[in-house]
Amino acid sequence: MENEKRKKISPKALMKTAWRTLLFENSINFERMQSLSFTYAMIPILKDLYKTKEDLSKALKRHLQFFNCNVLTTSFIIGVTASMEEQRANGEPLTDETINSTKAGLMGPGAGIGDALFWGTFVPIVGGMAAAMASEGQIYAPIFHQIIRVGLWIAAIIFGVKFGYKEGLLILQKAGQAGIKKITSGATMLAATVIGGLVAALVHAQTGLTITSGDVALNLQTDLFDQIAPNLLPLLLFFLIFYLINKRKWSPLLVIGFVFLLGIVTTYFNILTVA
Repeated sequence: MENEKRKKISPKALMKTAWRTLLFENSINFERMQSLSFTYAMIPILKDLYKTKEDLSKALKRHLQFFNCNVLTTSFIIGVTASMEEQRANGEPLTDETINSTKAGLMGPGAGIGDALFWGTFVPIVGGMAAAMASEGQIYAPIFHQIIRVGLWIAAIIFGVKFGYKEGLLILQKAGQAGIKKITSGATMLAATVIGGLVAALVHAQTGLTITSGDVALNLQTDLFDQIAPNLLPLLLFFLIFYLINKRKWSPLLVIGFVFLLGIVTTYFNILTVA
């Protein structure tokens, strides 16, 4: 009888919450950032658990606290929060502070992991693959990009909500803060490796300079750079752009204009040539 009375979040409510999470960045305010989006995503779950207007109102207000995180890992946090709300609705001594402090504690690591895995790793990989296909004249490259990027993003968010609800609290208890930091560090290293590979594959720069001594002509590109470090110039160009953005705080638009002008000037003086 006790199990029959126990409140349980329905699979339908979880799925509705997952779909609402896809709209997470549609409502952001300067005071509490994504709080309204979080609350909106939780509504189907809260309606499943709290049947009186008073209880539902308290639950909605509980989630109007400051929240800001990567959308991908937010799905996992929402799943964990759903599990905590279910426990609270069934009489577990979980206060508003406990639920909100858990959300706040997961925001930072979640943002780091999500940004490193999605924006720093997944997006460059898929974008690089699509760019390589497009450079070969394949007209399906943009379609491939959207299907893979958007399709896997939707699947990952649905999985994150369900997985966070079923296993999230147990994983957090086992992993702890040290485990979360290791995941973030590993994802960052993977992202750096992927970016390095994309620089070598997609950035094309070579010099047309030739050093002549008597009857001997030394082409710097074919006779020197290609023998020692074939992608040295693309690497130097990457470091230059990284310096301008990271250290000099140039905007992406200004960097694009600079690269455009740099290409024209260096090509005119035969410093760089078209590959």
